[in-house]
Amino acid sequence: MTYADYHAAQALLEEKAKGLMNSEGKPIAKTGFPMENYTVYPIAGRIFYVAAPNAFRHIILKNVLTDAVTKHPALFGTGNALDVVEAIRLVEPSFDNTARHAEFLQNEQFGFVMENKNGVTQEQVLRIDLFRNIKPHLITGKPDFEGGLLHAFDHFSYNGVNLSTGNEMNDLVHPEKIISLAIKAFFMPEEIDHTNKGFDSRITLSDKHWLQFSFYLEKNTRVHFINTAHIKAKKTGQQQLR
Repeated sequence: MTYADYHAAQALLEEKAKGLMNSEGKPIAKTGFPMENYTVYPIAGRIFYVAAPNAFRHIILKNVLTDAVTKHPALFGTGNALDVVEAIRLVEPSFDNTARHAEFLQNEQFGFVMENKNGVTQEQVLRIDLFRNIKPHLITGKPDFEGGLLHAFDHFSYNGVNLSTGNEMNDLVHPEKIISLAIKAFFMPEEIDHTNKGFDSRITLSDKHWLQFSFYLEKNTRVHFINTAHIKAKKTGQQQLR
């Protein structure tokens, strides 16, 4: 990543972040990061940048979430989002109680994905939040993650422990793997269905299964967000796309 590439990415990030702040009526927004907070993802001959604050990087890209799962497995798969937040807090105790830590994690903790094409930062961008909100589950009434990675992680696991509140066992080698999978699904989907609020896309996970993401479009800024992701069986006889 050159300094010219970095400054171009920063300019787009600032524009989109300020636009979201105004569109969503938020009092503050993270509008830029130092170069060391950018991670480069070269995928299929294309170059993507993920800019993120330290908390997001520590939890998803580093080892906070994996340590939380390993040290406090009983707090995962319980159906209660606050248990997951507490497990994360116990590993990296930025605040003295779960509620304050949850409020911190749901506000401006995200990875902002941009593509650099021949030195030009492209307008199509994806914001990957840890989660957008915590609300009562419609059936259980327990605190439930709304949107973002910790909602999507209901369908994934690490070393046999669900990565969030759910009970599905689909091991990832590391939580960071979801970032490259999301980039593929967003920027180079194999199948796509447009919806009223954005689009759903699928990429091959195996000969028998798709990985399907649901993306939400914020229309004023043209920024997409992750609603969720899950594994979906391919139809009988459907061939793997190459």
